[in-house]
Amino acid sequence: MMTKLSIVPIQKRVDKLLELMKKYSLNAYIIPSEDAHQSEYITVKDKRREYISGFTGSSGCAVITDLQQPHQQSLLWTDGRYWLQADKQLDPSWKVMKDRVAGEPTVSEWLSMHLKQDSQVGVDPRLISKGYYDSMVSSFKKKNIKLVVDIKENLIDCVRESFKDQEEIPEYPKNPVFFLQEKYSGQSSDSKIQDIRKEMAKVDTKYMVVSALDEIAWALNLRGSDISFNPVFLSYLVIGKDNIILFIDESKLSQETKSNLPKGTEIQPYNDVFPFLESLKEKDSSAGVWIDPRSSFAIFNSVAPNQIYKEKSNPILLAKSIKNQTEIQGFRNCHIRDASALIEYLAWLEEEIVEKNTQTLNEYTVAEKLESFRKSKADFVSLSFDTISSINSNGAIIHYKPEPETCLTITKGMYLVDSGGQYLDGTTDVTRTLHYGAPTQHEIDCYTRVLKGHLGISLVKFPNRCSGRDLDTIARVPLWEVGLDFAHGTGHGVGSFLNVHEGPQGISFRNVANPAVLQPGMTLTNEPGYYESGAFGIRIENVMITQPVQTPFNNGTFLGFENVTLVPYERKLINLSMLNAQEIALINQYYQEIREKVLPTLSHNTKAHQWLLKNTQSL
Repeated sequence: MMTKLSIVPIQKRVDKLLELMKKYSLNAYIIPSEDAHQSEYITVKDKRREYISGFTGSSGCAVITDLQQPHQQSLLWTDGRYWLQADKQLDPSWKVMKDRVAGEPTVSEWLSMHLKQDSQVGVDPRLISKGYYDSMVSSFKKKNIKLVVDIKENLIDCVRESFKDQEEIPEYPKNPVFFLQEKYSGQSSDSKIQDIRKEMAKVDTKYMVVSALDEIAWALNLRGSDISFNPVFLSYLVIGKDNIILFIDESKLSQETKSNLPKGTEIQPYNDVFPFLESLKEKDSSAGVWIDPRSSFAIFNSVAPNQIYKEKSNPILLAKSIKNQTEIQGFRNCHIRDASALIEYLAWLEEEIVEKNTQTLNEYTVAEKLESFRKSKADFVSLSFDTISSINSNGAIIHYKPEPETCLTITKGMYLVDSGGQYLDGTTDVTRTLHYGAPTQHEIDCYTRVLKGHLGISLVKFPNRCSGRDLDTIARVPLWEVGLDFAHGTGHGVGSFLNVHEGPQGISFRNVANPAVLQPGMTLTNEPGYYESGAFGIRIENVMITQPVQTPFNNGTFLGFENVTLVPYERKLINLSMLNAQEIALINQYYQEIREKVLPTLSHNTKAHQWLLKNTQSL
């Protein structure tokens, strides 16, 4: 499988795309980040936006136009996590547009402003949601701009094909799919299907189309490795009132895996989902079809409008986010092993940098060392995302990924490491910021303010009607007091041996229609930060489980968070005079828990054992 961008220059690719756009009479072409399943992380073959732009971040949308100067021809919309990275990676001819920022134009607004009357804009209908399509069409009405979705080929795939003599064209993976035992999932797939069918019966639908890969994996208790770091597999699932159809490359399924599928499951080729849905127009025209609003426009367009029930998300989204007791215990267990690995790594790195004064380690090689520690732990499957290993100014690049050719040497400065693992019993995601030299008072104070926000989320108790948006401000107030902030959300949902970013739960300031109410069993991260461009970055991240809490009044109606991440904070970056008694007590209690749960796992590693004792002393 191809793992790197190939040798054809970016501008040459753009020029070829412009040729194809002219062939189809297009004035602009939109290249989203997503695949046909609206996934955040995608296969190499589906990295079309990365191919045409050179930008490797996980979020963004590229737009190529036939406009001439002074207007822009190549643009990339991305959010605040990636602005610095995009500036570094894009050719000078490209323009970075700030996505989801008040006062900044969206893709449709910008195109509506700059394209002429009656222009045509192309996009692959498999790569956009129905909501995205509707909003685009609405924005384009004033200038009679047409959104073209009937071109059969994806034009970026056509660009690749034209250069096939110069570069490798990636294919979709054929990795095996395996069954996840009930001792890890906590519920059989037959039971899950029964629950889904009960919800279908309530709204009188005969079929439910499931296109989100993590939802398919969850419903069937199957896992795969088609997408790096995400234990999912390319497929579609149609759950019928009386049948189940899994659209997948059948070569991925062993006989053992097939034997564990829900009763009555039929296997059909991956791309046959579209003709199957088309066939319902004639053979079952009165059947209601439940299609989640997050599904692609191509899915919606394959079904007769009168058949579609699309008033709300499918029931899998919420059911998957609320972990059962088996999954909750799995989170606790895997985070102990994960903490053991990270602490072994931090003890090793401190010895190398501080005691041995090693000057040959870089951001990339130390990330590989961290992975080796994780690989030694029971039930480890893979990393849960590319490790963010960043020293000094690179820490200010929120989703920085060290590359062997360009990464920095680890020095006695501010070091940020954001990493995680996929284990059979859960998924981890943890960030710690360390300092291997003498921090300035400014660095200490900034870190302490981030820590205070992090502790605020850990301490909060809230009524069971709150969404994450109601809590986001708590993490920011200590920073806001001195005019600081961070550009990302405070927390995201985490899957159970599934995607490290999971919806619908989250903690964010962003406006979301009908934000999910936080419920017991939901898993989220708590990760405020502060990033000073050209200097340093700070982020502190734990995974938490939403749990009922006791209060003096209204017992049983309030919720709080249980931390399952078990790694100490950076002592030399804490300004104790800025913490109150409750915050100090919380840290000391946390450190005692870390000692009780993690120290026994480090008996084989004297240095890590000593490091943990030193770094969990009471404040």
